[in-house]
Amino acid sequence: MDSHEPLGIERAKHRHDHTAALQDGLDFVNTLENTRNGPREHLGDFTAAVHWLDEHDLLHREMVAEQLQRHHRDETSSQPLMRRIGRVRSALRELLDATVERRPADPSALREVNRALRTHYIYELVRAPDGVSLDHRHEGDPIDGALARLTESVARELTKPEAERLRVCDNDECRWVFYDSSPAGRRRWCDMATCGNRAKVARHRQKQRQQGG
Repeated sequence: MDSHEPLGIERAKHRHDHTAALQDGLDFVNTLENTRNGPREHLGDFTAAVHWLDEHDLLHREMVAEQLQRHHRDETSSQPLMRRIGRVRSALRELLDATVERRPADPSALREVNRALRTHYIYELVRAPDGVSLDHRHEGDPIDGALARLTESVARELTKPEAERLRVCDNDECRWVFYDSSPAGRRRWCDMATCGNRAKVARHRQKQRQQGG
């Protein structure tokens, strides 16, 4: 399938919240995209990964600069984080696939997701013009905190009755994960204009071959 552009949905810029939206979590899983020409990696290096997290408002701006500066000083320092990003993404993909296929999830994927859920930020009250407001403070690596929120967004949905609306595109050359928000809840393809139309064309051609044979 042709590359999906852009990933995800339009968001208000500079929204750095305590939680990530489900779409953020699904976008994260889809950063390893299946295409007709093979897998396409959207997080090919640490810089791309940090910018992706920034674009999804999962890092404070000062954190972005700090992470990139550290990486430029010593590129090997970011390798463990990149491996962790890959493991978490793969584990979330497995849990989504298992849910869609109505089968038990792989135990190693569950362990990886549970590790990611150990968040590295805490809630705290701070002064506000009208009294107090709820804020948060990061502890540990901010990338781990961002992964925790992405993981939490998917984990929350997997435990809801609406989890049956989580889908994997029926196009084997796509396999995009998405949430079916259609009224009937029967979507099979991530996009009717691309994967859905191609599936219909393929079925029509197969029917013609069978009738011709």
